Amino acid sequence: MPQQSQGATSPEADTSTSTDPSRRATRAKGEARRRQILEATLRIAARDGIRGVKHRPVAKEAGVPLASTTYYFKDIDELITDAFMLFAEKAYQNLELFERQLFGYLDRPEVAETLKTAAGQLQVAERVAELAAAYMYHQLNNRKQDILMEQVFLLEATREAHLERLAREYRDAWITTIAGILERLGNVRPKRDAAMIVSVAVGLGYDGILYRDKVSMERLNDTLGRLMTLVVASADQPGSGTLSRATERLIS
Repeated sequence: MPQQSQGATSPEADTSTSTDPSRRATRAKGEARRRQILEATLRIAARDGIRGVKHRPVAKEAGVPLASTTYYFKDIDELITDAFMLFAEKAYQNLELFERQLFGYLDRPEVAETLKTAAGQLQVAERVAELAAAYMYHQLNNRKQDILMEQVFLLEATREAHLERLAREYRDAWITTIAGILERLGNVRPKRDAAMIVSVAVGLGYDGILYRDKVSMERLNDTLGRLMTLVVASADQPGSGTLSRATERLIS
C-alpha cells in the first residue's frame, strides 16, 4: 500500500503521542482538513482533468482558506500525488470487498467439487463473470466519479514519473487478485491472463462512461463471460507460449 507524503510540518499535523486531549483534537482537525483538500482535488481532477488542479480552485472546492493548500502540501505535484494515493487507498478497500465476495463463492464446498472437472471450471468461470459484471455495473451506475478518477489517474501516470510507481502498484494489486481467481479455475498462466482481464476491465470502464446510455448488465455479462470462458478454456492450449512469455516480460 502506498505511503502518504508527509507534507508540511505543522502543529495541526503533530505526530506527538501526547495524551493531552487538546493536542489530539488539534491534530485530528488538521488531518480532517488535509483530507478535505485531497477529496476536493480528486473531484476537480475527475471533473476538469489534472490541469484544473490549482491552489485557488482546490481551496474553493474544499471550502478552506487558500493558504491551507500550501500549508499542507509543498507544491501542486505533492497535492496531486497525495490525492491519487488517497484514491488508490479507497480503491484497494473496494478491491478487498470484491475479492472477499469472489473467494467466498469459490470457497463453497459445492463449488470446490465442481472445479474438479473442465466442464465445471467453465461453469464456475461463467458465474465469476456474472459477479464481476454486477460489480462493474454497480461502479458505473453509482460510482461514476471513481471511474473518472481512475481514467485520469492512469492517463496522468503515463506523463508523470512521480505517479508511475503508484499506478503500477494499483494495477499489480488487481492482477494479483484476478490471478488468484484464475488459479482456482485451473488456469496455468494466471498472471498473463489476469493482466489481459485488467486491461479489458479498464477499457470497459472507459466505454461505460463514453457510452453510458448503452451500459447494461446483459452487455457486461456477455463481454466478461466470453472473456472468462476463453481464458479458462484456452489457457493451456498449444500456441499460447509465445504470447505468455512476451506478456510476462512486459509486466514483470
